[in-house]
Amino acid sequence: MKKWTAAALAVGLGFTIVTASPAAYAADSASAIVNGTAKPVSYDAIGTLSEGLASFWNAGSKLYGYTDTNGKTVIKAQYNEVKPFSEGLAAVRKGKLWGFVDKSGKVVIQPQYERVVEGFSEGLAAVRKAGGKWTYINKSGKATLTAAYDEVHEFKNGMAIVWKKKGAAYLGGFIDSKGKEIVKPQYPMVNVFSEGLAPILQNGKWGYIDKKGKVVVKPQFEGAAPFSEGLAMVRQQGKYGYINKTGKWIVKAQYTGGQAFSEGRAAVKIGGSANDRSGKWGYIGTTGQLVIPAQFSDEGAEIGSFKEGLAFVQRPDASKVLIDRFGRVQVELNSIDVTVGEFQGGTAIVHTWTEADHYYFMKNPLKSK
Repeated sequence: MKKWTAAALAVGLGFTIVTASPAAYAADSASAIVNGTAKPVSYDAIGTLSEGLASFWNAGSKLYGYTDTNGKTVIKAQYNEVKPFSEGLAAVRKGKLWGFVDKSGKVVIQPQYERVVEGFSEGLAAVRKAGGKWTYINKSGKATLTAAYDEVHEFKNGMAIVWKKKGAAYLGGFIDSKGKEIVKPQYPMVNVFSEGLAPILQNGKWGYIDKKGKVVVKPQFEGAAPFSEGLAMVRQQGKYGYINKTGKWIVKAQYTGGQAFSEGRAAVKIGGSANDRSGKWGYIGTTGQLVIPAQFSDEGAEIGSFKEGLAFVQRPDASKVLIDRFGRVQVELNSIDVTVGEFQGGTAIVHTWTEADHYYFMKNPLKSK
């Protein structure tokens, strides 16, 4: 549920997530907030939901474990840091070293790595031992290739971003799954390959390259996001629009904010500017037509992307709801102190706060209709 801005259109070497401050106090119980459609859980904090499991944090031990979507502990709190499950495994840190566990909690790859990029993607995970080079391992822990770069990313669409340090700066390029350098590190900013193309920054402008490194959409934009459902959001003269893979404008740059397409819808902002939270959000279809009128605010909560037919939005009066792809309210959230994550496998995490944080697992109401 991330609003795209010019700064968020590129993959760099670090990430910062800024959350809005909590609003005024409100009732806080599963029945009061979501009319009984959410199951409360007893953990101090719940993290990312992935492949049917979510990480949780125990305030007493200050350790992490994993729970299922019924609130049952599957892997007890025993790790100093954890990452989401991906392709059946999750990276976990015990002490100073990272390893991998499966969904039963069995250690599949012993803790031995100083750093882990994220987790498994396309069968490989990027890891590095103390004093060593970046290596991609398979799910048996066997090294399949060594990447002699200063920083690396996970594989997406058959390619991985790699970085070489040049002076105080980093330059980005791409390798394939065999470790072959397809695009030598040369760009100050890049983003991941998606649907066969990747955004790159060249001479201060953004364009797109293909998997051979050929520029297919010449650098001309102020910002550029990866392709999704055949379209990519770009920024031109401070406004956002969408292009196809030839660089043709499908939706002209006219919005002050936007998101990638998901399930045939993309959130766009009308009014205000790209650097503030004024203006109203609605959703367009892939032809550019506004299919859900601009009526939502991101003043206290980010506008959601559609996942499994639902999106989390906020009205101008701060009330929050889940809507379907036609803008119809499916769940009225009877609190302003609440956020609902994206649905995955029929479940989403609900987070509420008044004087304390509380968490719930919500079942997708569309599944029961």
